[in-house]
Amino acid sequence: MSRRFIIFAGGEINPEIVEIPEERYLICADRGFMTAEAMGLEPDCVIGDFDSLGYVPKCSNVQIYPSGKDDTDTMLAVKYALENGADEIHIYGALEGRLDHTFANIQTLLHIEEHGARGVLISENSRVYIQKSGEPRCYAKRDEWYFSVFSYSDKSTGVNLTGTEYPLEDAVLESSFPLGVSNHIMDEYAELSAENGCLIVIESRET
Repeated sequence: MSRRFIIFAGGEINPEIVEIPEERYLICADRGFMTAEAMGLEPDCVIGDFDSLGYVPKCSNVQIYPSGKDDTDTMLAVKYALENGADEIHIYGALEGRLDHTFANIQTLLHIEEHGARGVLISENSRVYIQKSGEPRCYAKRDEWYFSVFSYSDKSTGVNLTGTEYPLEDAVLESSFPLGVSNHIMDEYAELSAENGCLIVIESRET
């Protein structure tokens, strides 16, 4: 059975989009505790330096770190999830707010991928994934959502994409040119793979 971990980061989270499966492990990174509290959810772990929250929550499992640390609070939560057997990590509240934090969270997705798990950043209007070369992955159609694919590495080769308005066959994507922007999934699923390189997949809709 897949071990899905849910992380509430410090950005604004619309409770209506949050999916909490029966079998889950909920981690709140610093200010993410406010979301869990507002939703009446008991986190399995609360972690961070708590400079954003302004106080240390009184929970059974609180991991306190100094503010002068190398890891972001979200990265601390991700590392904790990986150490506890996560193979799927859904992160909410990581695409809102400061651009530098957003970019750091995208880098965190690559850390998840490189440690044998799969991650996704989820907001009301966007979903972001990292996909390395290897086996194809499927992405479900979302009506009125765009589906974009970019190269995170300098170059991704042998890129194949089916089930979309603009398919790709043995394509080359480069980080310096946004060839894969604003596509649409036409079938029930899109299937994406690359022989070499690392891809960023972004699902988004108009706001």
